Amino acid sequence: MKIAKILSAASAAAVCAAALAATASATLTTVDSDGKFSSGTGSWMPVVYSDGTFDSSSKDVNDYGIDCTKIASVSVVFTPAEKDWWEGEVGGALVLSSKSADDSSHNWNGKEFWGVVDEDLELATRAEDKPLLAEKTGDYEYTLTMTVDDTNCVVENYSLVQIAFQEWSTGMTDITVLGMTAYDADGNVLLAWDAEGNVIANAAEGAAADDTADEETASADDTAADADEDTAVTAPAPDKTSPDTGVEGVAAVAGIAVVAAGAVALSRKRK
Repeated sequence: MKIAKILSAASAAAVCAAALAATASATLTTVDSDGKFSSGTGSWMPVVYSDGTFDSSSKDVNDYGIDCTKIASVSVVFTPAEKDWWEGEVGGALVLSSKSADDSSHNWNGKEFWGVVDEDLELATRAEDKPLLAEKTGDYEYTLTMTVDDTNCVVENYSLVQIAFQEWSTGMTDITVLGMTAYDADGNVLLAWDAEGNVIANAAEGAAADDTADEETASADDTAADADEDTAVTAPAPDKTSPDTGVEGVAAVAGIAVVAAGAVALSRKRK
């Protein structure tokens, strides 16, 4: 083969590889956003609490009524947006970020993850040395669970609290978040969001509902007691021996990039 043809073929291959590398850049699937939620390239982030002290131009004052210092763990469920192109090349971090007027030590502290294990799809890309390990919880569905410790707990007298799922990889498909949940130390749900960033569970509202139910029950008991008094003339006296029953920074985490995997992944598109 003439040298000109060899150089021409090599040049074409290089251009093709460069094009693949440029297009093989996964992001999070974007959803509608407002002052209580932010979603875009590389970040899916609910604002858990904000008194307007920080970033007031873009974050509304927001208070769901929970004690954010009680957040003990956070989980996020994600899936590839295009299953045919899924090769398990995903990485990033789960972040619990908080700060107050005099304490920014826990601003944007996150824990990294990389890859998944999915025996059904013969995928084993997970880096076992990362703080977070993605677990398969359904078909093309994976869950990350982050435990809160001294490095990422919510500071006292917090003014801003955010939870962010960050995606840093360069896989062949975007990643879609299916939901996020914050738990207390007993595993009770404090707050939960659906795929569109809507709050679907709130422990504070649940407690208020329970209080309302208790009040309604007490009212019903009072009504029943009044009815008993009205019939007390003809009814026998109650047994007095019956027992009564009574019933609680921006310190960005280092990114992960796997550009060269793009061309390989393209050639291995699942049928």
